Amino acid sequence: MKLYNELAEWWPLMQPPRRFKNEAARLARRLRNEDEESETRPTLLQLGSGGGHLASHLKEEFDMTLVDLSPRMLGLSRTLNPECRHLEGDMRTLRLDERFDAVLIFDAIAHIIELEDLQATLETARAHLRPGGRAIFCPDWTLETYEPGVSTGGSDSNGRGMRYIEWNQPWVEGTSCETDIAYLLRYENGDVRVEHDHIRIAVFPEETWRNALEEAGFTDVRIRQRTIRLHISARAA
Repeated sequence: MKLYNELAEWWPLMQPPRRFKNEAARLARRLRNEDEESETRPTLLQLGSGGGHLASHLKEEFDMTLVDLSPRMLGLSRTLNPECRHLEGDMRTLRLDERFDAVLIFDAIAHIIELEDLQATLETARAHLRPGGRAIFCPDWTLETYEPGVSTGGSDSNGRGMRYIEWNQPWVEGTSCETDIAYLLRYENGDVRVEHDHIRIAVFPEETWRNALEEAGFTDVRIRQRTIRLHISARAA
């Protein structure tokens, strides 16, 4: 995907960190284990952490380890979150030989479109959770909630600007749908450039999620609609 590679420098204009504040607060409440008292800050592993915009709010409450496959996105996050640990890795195969109080995969889980890869990713999350630890996964949709449509956004900063239009196609094929994203990029000198991404986004049924989580070693699975994204939460058995 161009946005996570050659266009990564534009990510802060597409989704500025401030827009993640409320979502981070909702996630923090779900990720904390309020039944346990501890003198230390809880640890949180975020897989597919991207540019670190969500982490810029969550780090206020958690000691965070951020993992992403894109070196350019990690570079953005290191600038924004220098106090967090950053690691390059694939969330389908990562093994750190560590256990965390919580694991989070935000919108990156939407790019896992094959069942085999979803299972591997959930097993990675479980492998890094202590017993009883919580995990939250935030796909855009399940099959039951999928609605095609168009969204727009973007912002301006330091003389540059970005606007985008995201168009989710009205059909689901297998376990994914087609999505087109057009980017309008304005440089400091006024020049404008247009780029395009064509990607597939996961659309798994709820039953598939439940079965895959159970097979990976999770219990207490809950699926809730929260703002524009689902929160699929589970505990490590």
